[in-house]
Formats: sequence, C-alpha cells, structure tokens
Amino acid sequence: MKKLWLWYLLLTKRLLKKPSFLAVLLLAPLLALSLTLLAKEEAHIVKIAVYTEKSADPLGEQITDELLELDGVIEYIPCDTENELRSKVAYAQADAGYLIPADLTKQITNYVSGKKHSLPYHGHLIAFITNENTTQLQLAREQFYTVLYPHLSKSIAEQFTLEQPYFSRLDQDYVTKTLDRFYEKMHVDESIFRFSYTEGSAPLPLESNSYLTSPLRGLLALFVFLTGLSSSLYLLKDKRSGIFSWVRYDLKPLYDWTYILSGTILGGLMAYAGLFLSGTFTDWQTELLLMLLLIFAVSGFCGILSQTIRNISVLGTCIPLLLLLSAALCPIFASVPGLKPVKYMLPPYFYLYGLHSGHFRLYLFLYGIFTTLLCLLLHRISEKHYIKRMGTSVK
Repeated sequence: MKKLWLWYLLLTKRLLKKPSFLAVLLLAPLLALSLTLLAKEEAHIVKIAVYTEKSADPLGEQITDELLELDGVIEYIPCDTENELRSKVAYAQADAGYLIPADLTKQITNYVSGKKHSLPYHGHLIAFITNENTTQLQLAREQFYTVLYPHLSKSIAEQFTLEQPYFSRLDQDYVTKTLDRFYEKMHVDESIFRFSYTEGSAPLPLESNSYLTSPLRGLLALFVFLTGLSSSLYLLKDKRSGIFSWVRYDLKPLYDWTYILSGTILGGLMAYAGLFLSGTFTDWQTELLLMLLLIFAVSGFCGILSQTIRNISVLGTCIPLLLLLSAALCPIFASVPGLKPVKYMLPPYFYLYGLHSGHFRLYLFLYGIFTTLLCLLLHRISEKHYIKRMGTSVK
C-alpha cells in the first residue's frame, strides 16, 4: 500500500509537469466562473415592452407592476408612451410589446359580456406588437396570461353568477362583494406545480438556478471524463516511449490503472471546486461521494479503453467522439429517451442521476468495480499474450 501511494504521488507529479494537461485542468474553474458571472449579468432570452394607457382605473398599472416583478428569462420593460413601445419593437430593443388599454376593468367586463365590438384594439382586449412570432414569444404570452387570468377569471365568475336566476333577484353589489370574499378565500397564490424527486428529497424551487448554470454539473462531469481519457492517452505515449518498462510484470496492471486514476483525481478535484464556485453545490458530503464514485468509474472505463485501443491516433480520435456522445445522451442539456444500453456505458449518466437517487449511486459504484476489475483482467491477459509471443519469437 505504501508503494502504491508513492506511485500515485510520482505519477501525479509527472502529469502536473505536462503543460497540455495543466491547460485541461484549468478548464473546470474557468468554465464555472464564466457561467456564474454570466448568470449574474443580464440573462434574459426575451425582452417585452409594456405600456398601460393612463386612466383612473388602477388595474392596468397593477398588471404592469406584476409583470415587472416576475423573475425568469423574460424581461419586461415599462414604456411611457405607445410610440416609445412601438419604437423599441421596431428597432429590436424589445422582442415584442403589450398595449394595455385604459379603464381595463370596464374593458374586461365588455369582453366577458361578449361586447367585442367595443374593445379598443380591433376587437381585442390587449394589443400584442411584434416583428415575428417566435416560439419564445409564444411561451412569453403564456406567462402574460398567468398574470391577466386571475383578474379575467374573477370578472367571468361575477358575470356568470349574476346571470343565474337565483342571484339575479339579489342586490348586485351584495352578490359582487360576497363573491369577491369567496374568490379571495379560494384564491391560490402559490405555484400549482411542485418539483421533487422520487426518493423523498425536499421539493426544489423551479427558479432556483439560472438557465446558464443549469448544465454546468453535466459539463463538469464531462470534464472529469475528459481528464480520464487524456490520462489514458498520456499512458499510451509513455508506454510507447518505454518509460515504465522497469515495472514488474505482476504489478503492471495496477500501475497503469493508478496512472489513469491519478489524472482523473486531479480532474475531479477541479470539478469539485468548480461546483463549489458556481453556486450549484448541494452539500459537501453528497458532492464528495458522487465525485469519488465518478472518478472511480471513469478510471475503470478509461483503463478498459487503453487496453482495447493501443493506437494513440485512434484513441485520440475516440476522445471527442465519446465526449459528444456523452453530451448528447446524458441529461446535460436535455433528456433524450431510448438508447439505454449505450447510456449505461457512460459514467456521467449515472453521476448526473445519482445526485438525487441512491439507486444510481449504487449503480455507479458497481459500475466502477466492474470496469476496474475488467480493466485489470484485460491487462493481465494482454501481458500474458505478449510474453507468450515474445517467447515464441525467441525460439
């Protein structure tokens, strides 16, 4: 064990002397800091201008204030005049604009009563101004409806109630006030959606992370994968140079695995620091356990790869392909259905699901054991074939 530890320290020192490997290691903190700084800056994908016509009715201004208070990827910009709004849209300073009419309460009543001919914007309650109708703007309209709907639904409820024969005999003000009290009592302010995981973890707020930092964990998992693959490439180069020919035959499998492990641990440490700096960190025990399991699994996978692909050029070509495959199939940017057998071969897949699943942590641990044992076995078989071939050539 003491000799193995000494090997690990020497191999780590050797890798740290390689400028190209140091450059790879710096990618993790640079990526984390860059995305974190960008997330703190303006991170809106849609800008919408809003103008409410002046009137004694406060409802239009209330809706505008509610829109301005919303958090997320949609930014609402208040305008002082209709011309200002149209100018912002025309010159692409805003993607779209909402014109909210004066006396909005009265206009909603007309809309609910079916008097669309009296609505201000050619039979429409709200005017929507845009240069093109994109998918992002369609989603933005849904958010606008969530602000408008409570006021609209209340008016619809009042109109429907007053049209019923029983309530039509009662005083209208009494019915309206009673309905208002009932409506406020039944009104739900909280989100009707709750995001949680199947294994009993606490519900998470949907807006907790910026959309810019949400894929960071997956990208850092790919970074650890990259350091393992790079270490296996350096191993093949050093073996071709004959630098480690002095290593005893029976210790070569363990030595090669330690070589890859030393580089992967360095990558894991940098990725762990990147998670901490980015604000996507959960708790240090869970993160540390997951990172250790990922390092273990990646080292085993890369060990198998270095035994099955002995050509440096071929292995170098496989590295970007494996990273692209992992980026496409692992839940980094999106969750792609199907292709489970291929996904189960990629260590980042288990790591990303393991954050909120004890089952996937166990799978990642078993994956690491299986790949490490297979790596050592393949190395032993390869060395036996090499010795047998050398013995035959001597005869």
